[in-house]
Amino acid sequence: MELTVSLAAEGQLAEPGCPCPASVGFHSLGRKLIFQAERRYAELDGRRLVLRPELSRGLPTKGSTAMTFFGDWPASAWAQLREDDSWDSGRTQGALFRWDKDRWRRVKATATYEQYGPWYRGDGSIGAIVHTFDGGYSDESVITPLEPGSRGVVPKLARGAEGGQRLHVLASATLASGHLFVLGLDRKTLQQHTPAVERFDPGEGTGTLEALPLLPQSPPRLEWHSLAARSPADVYVAGVFSDPPEHFGPIVSYLVHWNGATWSLMDVPQGIWAPDVTVAEDGTLWMLNDTWKENPEPPRTFTSQLLRRTSSGEWAQVRLRAPSGVITPDVILSRVFIHGSAMWFMGFTEAQRDRVLVWTTAPIDATLTLPP
Repeated sequence: MELTVSLAAEGQLAEPGCPCPASVGFHSLGRKLIFQAERRYAELDGRRLVLRPELSRGLPTKGSTAMTFFGDWPASAWAQLREDDSWDSGRTQGALFRWDKDRWRRVKATATYEQYGPWYRGDGSIGAIVHTFDGGYSDESVITPLEPGSRGVVPKLARGAEGGQRLHVLASATLASGHLFVLGLDRKTLQQHTPAVERFDPGEGTGTLEALPLLPQSPPRLEWHSLAARSPADVYVAGVFSDPPEHFGPIVSYLVHWNGATWSLMDVPQGIWAPDVTVAEDGTLWMLNDTWKENPEPPRTFTSQLLRRTSSGEWAQVRLRAPSGVITPDVILSRVFIHGSAMWFMGFTEAQRDRVLVWTTAPIDATLTLPP
């Protein structure tokens, strides 16, 4: 299967894109789409990406790059920055900023390991779910309002018998309706941390924590997880079960779906190593899989695989076709992002891992060449 795309942007990076730095990616602020390449910001304006230097006003010019933008533009737009440019910059202390008229203004420092994500309250206001990631999961995640004078119930994650947070949190997803889904490993089971999701309905302070269905005789640990929510009745969790730490045992691909009433296992191609799932407006499920071509000594080589699952349950591998022809296998896709009805892809070639390439299914009149 082929998908027609146009080249929307290209440019040089300070760091090689393997894996792509956290400071390179797409951000959605309501209807506003931002593409970030380190300290350069571009906005989708009609049928092209346009550089917006003003989006860097108020942000540090050295030592920090944005990892997360969230909220709604311009009334409640937020950005969390980190103190270094490396792809694993989640391990450094940073700061939270808010857009104020024509620039970003610093609100507070954020502690080491803290990562902010949106929590939409369902009434038009916004809060944050703050994860303290260390060792791949968060032992303490806090949901908090961000708007001054905000009222209403604030959800709290379930606690275990010992008083600590019951979930080792791995990821969260929020919807404009106010629904919140938190994926983690349930610490109630001592021998095997069972994957579970805690669901919160709008206006509710207490969620429903449910264990996810497991494959028979699967390896003991869920890794390389991904969580995507399109609606309160259309949520996916993907990952692989493996036998850490050596990963020399069996690796089993995993996919479950929430239909508003129950979680159920779904068929998924085996051989998936690092799935990243995204759900389109029409309910089509997309999965991007980046993996080693083999497991040699360095330098290692990567490949990527784009898969599409239709509502009928059929999976197909998808190749991108630009006006110049089919995009060749030496292009490694690193991000898939959906904004409205359009899909956006980011990647690089094996030969030029420090040069980012951006394609989209949206109509594009001209390609943006990012300045150095």
